[in-house]
Amino acid sequence: LYDAARSAAALEEAKVTGCAVDASTPASTPGAVSVGYRVKKIRIGSYEIDSWYISPYPDEYSRHPLLYICEFCLKYMKSSYTYTRHCQKCTLRHPPGDEIYRDGSISVFEVDGRKNKIYCQNLCLMGKMFLDTKTLYYDVEPFLFYILCEYDARGYHFAGYYSKEKRSVQGYNLSCIMILPSKQREGYGKLLIEFSYLLSKKEGVSGSPEKPLSDFGLLSYRSYWRRAVYEILLHVGERARVVTIDAVSRKTGMTVDDVISTLQTDGMLQRKGVSYAIVVDKARIERFVELAREKAPRRIDSSKLRWAPFLTKNTTVVQEDDGDISV
Repeated sequence: LYDAARSAAALEEAKVTGCAVDASTPASTPGAVSVGYRVKKIRIGSYEIDSWYISPYPDEYSRHPLLYICEFCLKYMKSSYTYTRHCQKCTLRHPPGDEIYRDGSISVFEVDGRKNKIYCQNLCLMGKMFLDTKTLYYDVEPFLFYILCEYDARGYHFAGYYSKEKRSVQGYNLSCIMILPSKQREGYGKLLIEFSYLLSKKEGVSGSPEKPLSDFGLLSYRSYWRRAVYEILLHVGERARVVTIDAVSRKTGMTVDDVISTLQTDGMLQRKGVSYAIVVDKARIERFVELAREKAPRRIDSSKLRWAPFLTKNTTVVQEDDGDISV
């Protein structure tokens, strides 16, 4: 059923975008999503949310413009009656994984795609409704999912998530990220980005999001990178006159390439002889950091993380010939 739904979804996506499709692909497959059908809304918790993109739900569900989704187990249903009955019987009050972070009413759970396959598949199907470039729906076993929840007396309510590969050859620390539209503009996106870098630092490696980034994703990451690098430069500049790009990378969890890209974008990296120097406008950095703090953004408290790396890696330290960076 899942394979059929996935094939039909690809056909439908191609028709919407006008891309060519192999003529041998069947137009209709038993149990697949029929072309022309699309879930237009979902009901999750107390929210009714419009979908943005096509998601390959099985045919019997895609025929319904409104799907009901349990905010705790993410099971999807066709009718309000079934949904109400399910909510009365569902015993799950949090994602089926380990709670690795809690700060006030905010919690993050780590869910293994191999151990909780159905939950993660349901998560990916829902995520596809709000992610244009997402292609992962059913092959969830190689991934870990980090679920952001809001906690109250009723349980842990789903707000968003990000995923990452258990073994990423390229060193990616994030594959995709999604915040429910009803929870956007509350700082949860940057909170999860910061969380992904905290895990990278705990692993003793640098990390970067999977490329290419969407336009919106690039803006979000550039904003986070700028804040992270500026805070390090401001802190280190008060104690030392020289800092290396490698040192900034280690303290932020960012890759050397992302650190360099951030500095170059802001015109702060200049070549001096055989090395490069960070040309710092201290007043500008202080003003940026102060304005960022005035907005009172949600931040991760590293002392509240209860987590050990999924895999123990034998890391090799590569000496980069970047030279010293003068501040």
